[in-house]
Formats: sequence, C-alpha cells, structure tokens
Amino acid sequence: MMDETDEARLVALLDNQLDEEARRAIEARLAAEPELRARFQTLAAGGLPFAQAFESALAEAPVARMRAKLDAPGGAMARSSPRRRWAGAAAAAIVLFGAGWAGGRYVSPPRPLAPMASADRDTWRDAVASYVALYTRETFAGGARDEAAALARLSQALGVALTPDTVALPDLTFKWADMLAYEGAPLGQIAYLDSGSPVVFCIIRNRQKDAPIKTETREGLAIASWAHDGRGFLVGGRIAPDRATQLAGMLASRF
Repeated sequence: MMDETDEARLVALLDNQLDEEARRAIEARLAAEPELRARFQTLAAGGLPFAQAFESALAEAPVARMRAKLDAPGGAMARSSPRRRWAGAAAAAIVLFGAGWAGGRYVSPPRPLAPMASADRDTWRDAVASYVALYTRETFAGGARDEAAALARLSQALGVALTPDTVALPDLTFKWADMLAYEGAPLGQIAYLDSGSPVVFCIIRNRQKDAPIKTETREGLAIASWAHDGRGFLVGGRIAPDRATQLAGMLASRF
C-alpha cells in the first residue's frame, strides 16, 4: 500500500531529483506494483485538480513531518526545485512539501529536458512520451487484461468505438487498456508488445482540430500523431519512425 513517502518519491522522480540508487529502486517498484504505477501515471498525465486544490493543500500540508521523512536515513532524495512544467506534479509537490511551485518531468539520464512545446496541444504528447519512456517488457509481465471489457470502458469515456478488431495491429500483442487524464481531458491508452518492446496507442478527447499524421522523436521514442473529430491520436514506442507512421496510418483509417 502506498504511503506519503511513496508519493514524495514519485514527485521527486517526475522532477528528476532522485539519485541513481533511489531512481532504480522506484523504477523497479513501478514495474512490479500496479497501484504505484497507476498513481505515477496520474501524476505524469497532470490529472490532479491543481487550481482547485492549491490553497487548501498548501494550508494543510504536513511540512515538518514530510521534511523529517525526507531527511531521515535512507530517504535518498533531494527536494524539488521550481520548474515551469507539469501542473499535476506541481500540485502533488505542494501537498507534500508545502511551499513553492515545484514539479517537472522525469527523463531518463543522460537525456536533458526538452524545451516545452510552444503549442498547448503538444503538451499531452510530451506527457505520454515521458511516462512511456519508463516502460520495459517487465512492465507487462502480469499478462493481458480482459481486452473487450477494458476497451468498452475506454469507448464510453472517449466516444470512440474501440473493439479488439479495431485496435488490432500486425505483429503487436495487446497487453492492457487504461483510462488516464490530462488537464481534465480523458486520455485512453492501449498498450502492446512489439517483439518485447512496448508500444502504445493513445486517444485524448480534447476538442483538437483535425490534423494529418506527423512523425517525430520525443524522449527517445518514435511518435506518430494526428487529430480527427475533436480527438488527438498517438502511436509511439521504441520502434522505427517508419513503423510508427505505418501503424498510425492503419489506425487513422479506422477512426
């Protein structure tokens, strides 16, 4: 079961403030603990009600107690430093540390933080790329979930007809489907394995204007994205850019 110290470690991971040993330890737990992984994804996707929670969270934050835990032997993490990104991570950091604008996003060393996208619509792609960069084959070791039931839940939230047939892709094995959120917009994720390498298909219902497929690299991942009918779509993973574009083309023809 998660406690406040676990929450602090997730925020520090997002802010790239853990030392190597602590980072490896929390990454191992993320791969093995679904509850912890789900909480990390929520923080990474910016799904917290930041604006509404700011004042009450700051007033009620257990500053002394959290500082004592962070300073205790074995704490092995540094306090967050101010950054401009990740409103969700910032809100969590304020609750935990009780002071300042804190936040950031995790990137796997030695890659530096990429400049923040100039267009608001791009930030959700940045969010997805940041947490998918953490995925490994072991992330999916628990086996596939009930595909039809999981897709039905996503279909209702996203307003898109998702079925095992419409999301099937050549040489990819379905593993799970999750419902996330990004700045209040529902964000569905379907995860696959491609010869052992994680690949995701994401849909966000954010009133995005129609846009053709474009392929780029974010966080070391090939990302192919497009928009249609008020929704943004994305295919990404550690695959060749041409492969990402090919998969995106197949899915774009169905949605």
